[in-house]
Amino acid sequence: MRSKVLLPIIGVLSIIIISLFFVMSPTFITNNGDSKHFEDNDLAFDMTNNWTVYEYDDIIKTPFLSSSPDSIIINPISKSQFSYYDGNVEELQDDVINTSSTNQFDVAIVKTEITKHDSLPKGVTLDDAYKADTLYSLMSGSGKFNLEETKTLNVNGKNARQFKYTVSLVTYQDTWIENNGHYFRVLSQAPTDFYADAQPQFDYLISTLVIK
Repeated sequence: MRSKVLLPIIGVLSIIIISLFFVMSPTFITNNGDSKHFEDNDLAFDMTNNWTVYEYDDIIKTPFLSSSPDSIIINPISKSQFSYYDGNVEELQDDVINTSSTNQFDVAIVKTEITKHDSLPKGVTLDDAYKADTLYSLMSGSGKFNLEETKTLNVNGKNARQFKYTVSLVTYQDTWIENNGHYFRVLSQAPTDFYADAQPQFDYLISTLVIK
């Protein structure tokens, strides 16, 4: 008899504990209407409301995600936002790449990745930090790596360099920020055909970036 009484109580308590676990989990992304704000223990930035931070927008996953990750990926919510598909874009279905209307090659890879780096490779400085990427060492000798622009930036009071380069048919915006002897890298990429459309989001993130 006692067990029959305890079981419903235990069940209710379990539901309450699980609910509290998710309620008390950190909120990384705040929706501000036309924009979204992301913040963790190390940095904060804004993005347009049709972009998101991979996995950190999933309430099921956020309780288990790091508040100080080594890397995060920011990408469009809709896979059809940047697409080579020449039909009606409304026919495209999010999360369904290979349908009767389109195929996996129609979706363009447009994203930003923020990573932490303890140091730069030997012989590489902030002024030529783009050389730290293995892509440079692989492609520079082939003539397919073209450095188009270098900028000196101040990102939230921190010394930074931004490089724009193309590799084959992809354009990169590569920003390195010095932070107390360590570095944050903000690497954005888009096929060159889509870069002009994606650049406002890339620039917006950098302009709002705060490193703690």
